[in-house]
Amino acid sequence: MPIAAASAALVRHLQDSLEQAGALQDMAVEAMTLSQARTNPGHGIALVLWRIQPEESTGDTSPLRTASRGDPPDGVGLRLRYLLTVRGHDSEAEQEMLGHCMAALERNPVIEQTGAPGEIDAEALVVTLEHIPDETYLQLLEACGDPPPLLLPYMVHSLRLRPGPG
Repeated sequence: MPIAAASAALVRHLQDSLEQAGALQDMAVEAMTLSQARTNPGHGIALVLWRIQPEESTGDTSPLRTASRGDPPDGVGLRLRYLLTVRGHDSEAEQEMLGHCMAALERNPVIEQTGAPGEIDAEALVVTLEHIPDETYLQLLEACGDPPPLLLPYMVHSLRLRPGPG
């Protein structure tokens, strides 16, 4: 799945989950890059793509790639690292919305897309809360502009499900 398509699927998934729970509260959900988050903070819910890494087998020590506009070679899974940020009119509204977003992603952690016949049976994106070092967290918080938003790091990892034999 191309990177832009994965970001769009994650936005739709979170927005639909919040709408179904009656928790969207007239806030927009959008995808953006770290530089966009810094220069155009605005109000609402943002999924900020801050790093892209190829899936690596255990023991692979090759350097990690940072976010780019390119898509991975065919057959390579990705780990897309996002920051879920919420900016509202007051801290209570921000905290409440962040809680709704966390609950929505916890209840619905898999985004599925059906593949074409004879090719990939399906592709799924699995969304998980990520634990990052405090220093990295503080750097990302600072990079998101002023005032800093509430943010949580998530990893979205792609799985390709191949058709079974026969």
